[in-house]
This record gives sequence, structure tokens and C-alpha cells, in this order.
Amino acid sequence: MNRQAIVGIFTVAALIGLFGFFLVLANVGPEGRYKTAVHFKSASGLHKGALVYESGVVVGVIDQTNLLEDFTVEVVMAINNNVDVPRNARFIIQAPLTGDADLEIVPVVPPPQSPGMTEPTNAPRTVAVLPREVVPIDQQPQGTNPATIQDLVDQGQGETRRLDRMLAQLEKKEPALLNTLQSALDNANHVSVTADRSFTNLSRRLDSLTSTLQVALVAGSANLNDVTGELDATVRRNAGHFDAIVAALDASSRDLNRTADQVTALASDPQLHANILQTTQGIAQTATTFASIANDLRNVSGNPQTQAQLRDTIANVDAASQKANSLLAQFGGRSSVYGVDRGATPAPASGTSRPGAPGAGGPGAAGATPAPGSPQSNVKNKVGSLVRSLIALQVRVTELDQQHANTSASALLTRDRGPSTDVNIIALPNGSTYLYTGFNDVGGPASTVNFAAMQRVVPHLSIGGGIVYSRLGARAVYSPALSRGLGFDALIYDPRHPTADAYANYGLGNGLTLFGGERDALHNGRRTAFGLQYQF
Repeated sequence: MNRQAIVGIFTVAALIGLFGFFLVLANVGPEGRYKTAVHFKSASGLHKGALVYESGVVVGVIDQTNLLEDFTVEVVMAINNNVDVPRNARFIIQAPLTGDADLEIVPVVPPPQSPGMTEPTNAPRTVAVLPREVVPIDQQPQGTNPATIQDLVDQGQGETRRLDRMLAQLEKKEPALLNTLQSALDNANHVSVTADRSFTNLSRRLDSLTSTLQVALVAGSANLNDVTGELDATVRRNAGHFDAIVAALDASSRDLNRTADQVTALASDPQLHANILQTTQGIAQTATTFASIANDLRNVSGNPQTQAQLRDTIANVDAASQKANSLLAQFGGRSSVYGVDRGATPAPASGTSRPGAPGAGGPGAAGATPAPGSPQSNVKNKVGSLVRSLIALQVRVTELDQQHANTSASALLTRDRGPSTDVNIIALPNGSTYLYTGFNDVGGPASTVNFAAMQRVVPHLSIGGGIVYSRLGARAVYSPALSRGLGFDALIYDPRHPTADAYANYGLGNGLTLFGGERDALHNGRRTAFGLQYQF
């Protein structure tokens, strides 16, 4: 290799080194930094070239310190281009006892994030930084100067003065405090002496009480032994009587159990319901027989003397029926005693009737209807009124709408739409308390039984309970005395499947009632029902 080639290579290497030197100066030297300023009360030993730390890392140097007119200092920093300084950071001058002072930048630690939340890597910077220029004094952040020995001395002197004042106050109050403490000690001593005396007296009394209790326990033990012996002897003497009593109680319990079984069997016996119906029919037939007997008596003879005797007999029967009605009124029924009750049958007039006159018995009057107001008509009406006061028959015909599909209706509501016939007997219908019993849907697929007691609380309103639709239930009825008017009928029954029926009634007169309402009104499976009711 010749000399020219060596000179060329050396020249190229020198140029590359010079380029690298300028590149380092551009990134590390003063040309690779930007300037920003912080306002301090005092520079506290800072000088040009002092290091600037951020979170313990060197990020720049002090470029200059400028004394302002108010004797505060503007510190200009040269910060590396690749470093940002937060605006809300703390700027602290570190002045050690030995060595040069430096400037520490302490960024504010951000608050911790909620668990489960992570910041995306491409999130924008949300921390405000200082501008990369020297801004006016009023826009510069305020730095913190370190505590000097003089500051510590001044603060210590202030605390010393406070301590002196406290000691002086304590010295003034010391006699009173000592007196109070001595009084407290004297009181405590007195309390301890008094307590010692009280405990001594208490211990003496406890000893005496213990001795008394011991004597009482000994005497009580002897008495208990005597009582136990007496009881044992008494039990031995009366063991036979106790056995007889236990045997009698056992026999009584068995008899009571058998009686309860018989009552249960009797209540569930279908024959009992049939007997009730037959008894009701017998009462109705008896009433008809009484009416026929009265008619036959009227046609027995055309003799005026016989008629007069018959009239006296009928008058006596009428008086007896009126007395029965008066007695019935005491049990809640209606009475019709002439001279006592309004609308009662007048007493029969004395004298004989002329043969052949209207209402008089005669050969040609056989089978004729008794004239209104005649004794025969009065007897017949009284007997009929007595029967109606004792018992009433109610027939109810009901039609239901089509059953809804996919519903949880009561088991008592089948798909049968009717007409269903209900037959009920009412005992003492005009009394304050009456019995309501019968059958529902007679001959239908779900025939049930009613057996309830009703109480008339106000006129035309009755409430009660018992067996309704063969279930335990309650009933409330408002009816304007079977005459024309609007009423209602409400029933609640079947504890396993609570069911409520509600009807509106309209009396058409003569015991005929038109009704309509809802069966099982509280559930989706309710069915609309309507029909007629006749009571006689």
C-alpha cells in the first residue's frame, strides 16, 4: 500500500470521528437539551452545572440562577430532550453537609387503579408537563427550599418558649394539684378503711346466716324424710284405688274413641242425607194433610149445629196455632197473635152462619175452596204459615260458561257446563239463627254437600259457616226477604285450594230470584255462572 492510500484512509477515519463527536455533542451537550425554569425563595447553594435529578435519575444540569427584584431566585434548568418534567411535581433543593447542592424533581405518584382495570398501551398521556421554554415568573412552578439549621434553631426556640410557658403554668397550679391529690388520697384511704369494716361486718353476718341455713337444712332434711315416708305409706295403702281410677280412665278413653268413630261414620253416611230429605218431604206431606183435614172438616156435615161446633173447634185450633207462632217468635220466627202482632188473624165472630151462605158448610159445598176470611181458610193459612216458619225448600238451577284451557282451577269445577241443580233445606228460615243443608249438582259428576249454620246479624244480611261444597268454608248472604230487590251471595271454602264464589241476586217476587256471578273468582280458572233460584 502506497503513502497516498494511507493518507486517504486516515483522512476518512478523522472525518468519521469528527462527525461522531459532533453527534454526541448534539445529543448530550447543551445543544441536546431544552431550557425550563423554576421559582425558588432562595438558591440554597445551587450553581451553574449542578446536577438535576428526576426520581433519582440525572436528567439535566443547572444552566443559570437569576436573582429577581423581590430577592427571590429564578433557576433555569437544561433538561435532556428525551425527558419531560411534570408540572405538578415537587422541586426540592438537596443541600448535603458536604458536597455540592443539586435539584431533585419528585413526580406525584398517580392514584392506584381499580382491580381488574388495565391501562391500554396506546392510551394518551394525561399528565401535564412543563413547557420546553422559560415561561414568565407567575407561570413557573414554585420550588421547595431545604430546612436550614437556622430554621431548626428558630423552631426549637419557639418550642422551648412554649415549654417554658407550660412549666410556668404548671408551677402556678402545682399547690392546688398537690392539695387535690392529697385530698383524693385521703378519700381513698377513708374508703378503703370503710370498705374493710363493711366487709368484716358482712363476713360476720354471712357466717351467722350460714349457721342458720345449716340448721334449717338439717331440720328440712328430717321433715322431707318424714313426708317421703308418709307419702310412701299413703301410696301403698291406696295403690288399689289408683289402679281402679287408671282403669276407669282407660275404659272411658276407649268409649270416647268409639263414640268419636261412630259420630264420624254417622256424619259420612249417605243414608243420613237421604233421611233428612225424607223427613223434609214428610213435613211437607204433613202440612198438606193438615190442609186436607181442614177441608174435610168443613165438608163433614151441613148441620148448622155441627157447623157451630166445628167453628168453635177451628177457633180453638186457630188460637193454639197463634200461641205456637207467638212461642216461635221467641226463637226468632214470626208470630201472628191477634191483638199482639201487627197483621194477625182477627178472632172469629160469634154466631152461626146461615146454611147455603158464602163460606158456610153445606152439602153442595163439598170440595169447594174455602172463602177468604173463613175459619177453615184461617186454619189452613195458619198451618201453612207454621210449616213455612219451620222449614223452607230452595231449588237452584245454574248454567256455567266454558272452562278455560291450561288453568289451575279448583277440583270442584269440572268441564260440565250444566244446567246443574242444587236442592237445599233451610230450617227456621225466619229465625235469627237458621240451618242451611242440602246437595249441589244433584245427579251430576261432582255432587257435593252443604251443611252450614247461619246467623242473621242485621235485617236481610246473614253470615255463617260450616260445610260448603263438601269443604270447610264460610258464607255471607244479603237478600231483601225474597221480594224484589238487589242482593249478593259470597262463599269462601276449601282450605287446600282456597276458592271464592261471588253472586249478584235480583229478587223477581214470590220467592223467585235471578242470579249471576263467578265461581272460583280469585284464580285464572274462574267460570261465570248464572241461573234461577226458587224458595218455597
